[in-house]
Amino acid sequence: MKPKLIALLQGLTLLLFFIPAQQCFAINVALDKGEQIEEQRSGWLPYAFSTDSLGTAVGLGFFTAGRKQPQSAIVASGYVTDNDSSLLMGAITNYKIPGSERLFFDAFALGAHFTDQRFYVDLDHNPTQQKAGSNGSAKEDFVSGVSNTAQIELTLKYPFKIGNASANPVSIYYLDKGLLDSGPPGGSKHDPIFNGKMVLAATLFHIYRDLDEVSQEDLLSVNTNGLKLSLDHNNTDFPRNPSMGGRQKVTLTRDFGWLDKSDTWTNLELDITKYINFGKSSNMRQNVLALNFWTSNTLSWENDPQNQQIVYHRPPPGIGSSLGGYDRMRAYPISRFHDKAAVFYSAEFRMIPKWNPLRNMPILNYFNIDWVQIVGFVEAGRVGSSYDTSLFVEDLKIDAGISLRLMTHHAVVRLDWAVSEEGHSIWAMYEQAFAR
Repeated sequence: MKPKLIALLQGLTLLLFFIPAQQCFAINVALDKGEQIEEQRSGWLPYAFSTDSLGTAVGLGFFTAGRKQPQSAIVASGYVTDNDSSLLMGAITNYKIPGSERLFFDAFALGAHFTDQRFYVDLDHNPTQQKAGSNGSAKEDFVSGVSNTAQIELTLKYPFKIGNASANPVSIYYLDKGLLDSGPPGGSKHDPIFNGKMVLAATLFHIYRDLDEVSQEDLLSVNTNGLKLSLDHNNTDFPRNPSMGGRQKVTLTRDFGWLDKSDTWTNLELDITKYINFGKSSNMRQNVLALNFWTSNTLSWENDPQNQQIVYHRPPPGIGSSLGGYDRMRAYPISRFHDKAAVFYSAEFRMIPKWNPLRNMPILNYFNIDWVQIVGFVEAGRVGSSYDTSLFVEDLKIDAGISLRLMTHHAVVRLDWAVSEEGHSIWAMYEQAFAR
């Protein structure tokens, strides 16, 4: 798979079908001035794309929002390709539990079959070589083949009765051409009692993934399920496109070994983001510096004393302490690096020009494009076999890039291009960077 096409499998699918409903994931709703939250929103979109690994694909996406409850949404997507790959997914978001004042429910399900998939894993556990996916591993150290994926997530979310959720757990923001006009307090002060929203979430997850590695006739498989707990304090002025304030999120994930034969494991993550508003300029409606720090540690990790390449009680690649993909180290493939621990630093400068030629163009005017944003970014990070001081400062991988982002249907979508010493990648994705 060519680096510039790696994004399209995950990125294009999510881009096309989570765009209109994305505003519902964080229990907030963005409206134009004068628009009512009770108004229903729905749409569908046929699509097609082509990559080296999938061939030519055709599919259909659908969303409906505000039909049963004003803050809830249903989305679905599916495609088939000419090399016999296929994907089907669906989600229900922010459905308020009947009889509860502040308990919300999300559900997500995905099933896929890919005839050419890549994994950065070892098959022989040769102790004389770098582990595949480690910080010093070679970019060619991967296996590929036919893969099947099944994923289910069920989430309960509880916004605490403090901050801007003290009166209403659903935050409503009113926009003027895509920029915040008014909304609940956030960003001006760092005080969770009065500013921002604090949400406790619990997610039951199940992930199955296999890889039939044709060249060695070996079947790799992942079968993990468990519980993810997160505490998220979002103290920004507008979570969809923040211009000031910050966010702090702690996530604890545990696989208890329920109902399957996978190893148990525990992982802890910390995510901190800060936004600095540089105001307007002669040609720009908004100039913002966004800074992000993320770190992860697998608390249960155990190396075999006879062979350090064999690890027990570890999460599968792509979960836990992993770098590469559309959110962190964007010049690298998904889960290019994974180990016991990881650290990540990033800075973005986001500019929204006053000029927006897309809003009234034929066909594109269907997407209600409120603004175009130009972004420059730089990233640094690494994975390591131990969580110590050296992890944060030594042998960091570095990449940099530019991004074009749009606000469409009151949601942000982005096209990121990043380059590193291993090549470059292009990612199409929904939501701002640092938003998940």
